[in-house]
Amino acid sequence: MPFTTVAFFEASIPGATFAPIAAVADQHVRVVGDDIQVPTLNQIVAIAGGISAATAIHQLRISAPSLRERGLYQVAPLNVAATDVEPASPHAIIDLRDNPLVLVNGEQMNADAIGDPAAVQEQWCVVWLADGPIVPVKGNVFTIRVTGATALGIGAWTNVALTFTEDLPRGRYRIVGLRPQSAGCIAARAVFVGGGWRPGALGCDVVEDHQSNIFRGGNLGDFGEFEDIEPPTLDFLSISADATQAAYLDLIQVRKGPA
Repeated sequence: MPFTTVAFFEASIPGATFAPIAAVADQHVRVVGDDIQVPTLNQIVAIAGGISAATAIHQLRISAPSLRERGLYQVAPLNVAATDVEPASPHAIIDLRDNPLVLVNGEQMNADAIGDPAAVQEQWCVVWLADGPIVPVKGNVFTIRVTGATALGIGAWTNVALTFTEDLPRGRYRIVGLRPQSAGCIAARAVFVGGGWRPGALGCDVVEDHQSNIFRGGNLGDFGEFEDIEPPTLDFLSISADATQAAYLDLIQVRKGPA
């Protein structure tokens, strides 16, 4: 079951009425201004939002023409802070894996926020899209650690080459879980050799953070496969210009030896 990850991010003071958050520029889906065009993966299977607010005024909703027929989708719980927002520990996230929110292929999707920070702060929303309910993956799962050393752009998908802390045996591997980490990490997503969808996970800033279990151990299904000699990279989305990154990959070996 393929899935992918898209995002909205903007430094702003949304105010007491809903205001759109700018869509993050993307290489694999169409983005124009505040709009993300819904791809063929048109079903939302998870949503996470970060809203900065000085008081109790903070809301987030997902809007699209098809949703107006019955009501725009209100996102709660939220990750909230008085300043720039990181994913909370534990994560605040909406899990729709079993009952996705169905949109229309080709329509425009937006994330609208209410918030009243004392100064301009960063607001964000991450959306996971699939073509139907997620089927968990079972198998002989093991976890490896990878690192990166790329200066991240704030509020942009920044591609990071990965260094494996130990060499994988020759073979083919399926990613079935991801825990990305950096000082300001919002989320990260896998980029495979040859292109395709970019499945990802909500991030953490330190190893002791409690990440949502939906991103680990096959619970979000199959992220994609790679040969040991053609590893993926990761796109990081961050609230800060982090110079070092780490991630934990949950893997299943699907073939031993060279192709």
